[in-house]
Amino acid sequence: MKVAAWLSGLLVAFSAVFGLGAAELNYSSELEKVFTDRQASGVVVLFDEQQSAWLTNDLQRALKPYIPASTFKVPHSLLLLENEVVKDHHSQFAWDGVKHGYSSWNQDHSFASALRYSVVPIYQQLARELGPERMAAGVNLLNYGNRDISGEIDSFWLQGELAITAVEQIDFLRALYHQTLPLSLRSQAIVKQMMLLPGEGNGTWFGKTGYATRPQQKVGWFVGWYQLPNRVIFFALNMDVDDPHLLPLRQKLVKQALQQRISAL
Repeated sequence: MKVAAWLSGLLVAFSAVFGLGAAELNYSSELEKVFTDRQASGVVVLFDEQQSAWLTNDLQRALKPYIPASTFKVPHSLLLLENEVVKDHHSQFAWDGVKHGYSSWNQDHSFASALRYSVVPIYQQLARELGPERMAAGVNLLNYGNRDISGEIDSFWLQGELAITAVEQIDFLRALYHQTLPLSLRSQAIVKQMMLLPGEGNGTWFGKTGYATRPQQKVGWFVGWYQLPNRVIFFALNMDVDDPHLLPLRQKLVKQALQQRISAL
């Protein structure tokens, strides 16, 4: 009972500190232009931490939950480390020889590269090893989205009822960035490093993409943060993606949105 009360207190504190963004959202016509110029349908939410500014192109869609798809690999990775299913980012996973549509999946991977290349079969096997009880407890502990992991344990984040808003994605990422999630500092530090992306310019990119392919809701995600020497901007984008050829737009739209934000100050 004492442990349950302690965990409950942590969740309350977490929500109080990181769950206030929705009330402070501001509409930006400049961000809307980023989408209209590309004839894209979607939302991007930015949180400029040093300016305490929340911006979006769509106040309604920013608060609409969507299935997280492979962006769930971020909390999933945390839970795998925390429960010692995986030791660290160097842990190795041998390719099982099954050919997949993505050539990057058809090879051995470390835990870090499995996240980088979003290798679904590896994460599915690890989800089965973690099991539904520990998965449910972890998703509840992290207060992630609607916390609904109903469906198959190895695909609920792709085909199930789990859903999260763009604002909630940023709330979660802010807690991870500051390492204030109710998990070990070690697990949070490892996953943050695993999210590091290649990029050019003065800043450093950390993020994760996702692509939900359910017939009724084909949505692309790109979430993370952009770290400058004295500034960090968090971002969460989801967009309608009826054609997979549109997937590269996720990163392009976010980069344009960030460029617009940085140049405006």
